Amino acid sequence: MIKHVPHFEVLRGAAALWVLGSHVLRITDIKASYFSRGDQAVEVFIILSGFVIALMRLNEEEPYGRYIFRRFMRLYPLFLIALFLGALTMHLYAPVFGSSPWLAEEQAGFLDRVENASSGLWAHIALHLAMLHGVVPDTVLPQAALMFSGPLWSISLEWQFYLIAPLLIALFSFGSARGYIASALILVTAIGLQWLTAQYWVAGVPSFLPLRLPLFIMGIASALLWHRARRTRPWILAAVLAVAIVAGWLFAPNKLPILIWFVTYFLAATHDRLGVSRLADRMVAWPASRFLGRISYGIYVLHVPIMMAVTYYLVIPLVGDQPAIIGALMILGLTLPIVLILASLSFTFIERPVISWARGRRRTPEPIAPVRSAAEGSQ
Repeated sequence: MIKHVPHFEVLRGAAALWVLGSHVLRITDIKASYFSRGDQAVEVFIILSGFVIALMRLNEEEPYGRYIFRRFMRLYPLFLIALFLGALTMHLYAPVFGSSPWLAEEQAGFLDRVENASSGLWAHIALHLAMLHGVVPDTVLPQAALMFSGPLWSISLEWQFYLIAPLLIALFSFGSARGYIASALILVTAIGLQWLTAQYWVAGVPSFLPLRLPLFIMGIASALLWHRARRTRPWILAAVLAVAIVAGWLFAPNKLPILIWFVTYFLAATHDRLGVSRLADRMVAWPASRFLGRISYGIYVLHVPIMMAVTYYLVIPLVGDQPAIIGALMILGLTLPIVLILASLSFTFIERPVISWARGRRRTPEPIAPVRSAAEGSQ
């Protein structure tokens, strides 16, 4: 098995910044191809989550109660803070995301958020406190997954996966022909369930587990392959991953996350064995990129409330009707430093101490990508 390499941690940090940047572009109505698609960055998180949770279960057998407690404590403290900040700034969705000076037309989904919240406030609060707001479609409770703070929809998706992950991982096996067949059948079943659910489940985001289960399974399968990666010749590994990419390309709604994941995975799996990998090693060894990976969960869950406050109270009054690019640069320039500071503080004084306590240790070793959840920057 390959020990720690920084590629996955750097990937998590880059994906968190991608989501943040996509929201800046959303506010200012700037179209920038894939950079505007923060949802695809979240799908990278989803695959990574399946990978790291599967790797944890394969490397460290522990009772379900201890496992789910540790996962809960990894998500919940910062989730509560983000939920509180989201509730405080929820009224800014309409003027910032719904009708900012740069939008070509008002976006109704953001304009009616406060009204939808008031009509089912206690239901929204209860679902969020249970991290199950993602399981309720808009036809039952409008905007259930997106209420209070948009990025928290994927935290609910992550929690749903955590609840069933041990059982799902136990069903997979790459050790025999029977295991390969069973694993393939599970993936095919998940793809069918995804298609069936999509016909009836209506919401602005795919926050119900069946809608993204194939991506989690792709991460699980990657973890099983990871154990063999060090003993596998690079060209064989490349061939296996090429087949996986083609399969994902055929069935996944979005193609770019599949490509990003498997390129990163190949570079990490061929660590110090190929010239291109050595080049990648030098790139990911940059301390700033590792730092962003460590604090990526905070970046992801905290940036929207901060961005809305900065945009509404500072940027819009100062910029007015200036070109959208000016507004985007100001929003990014003012929001990013605040978010990085808050995410760093939350990691140092909340996340790391809680992780240590949940593990039952006095000190927590330097966090490494293979044993940390993608939700730390996901989602």
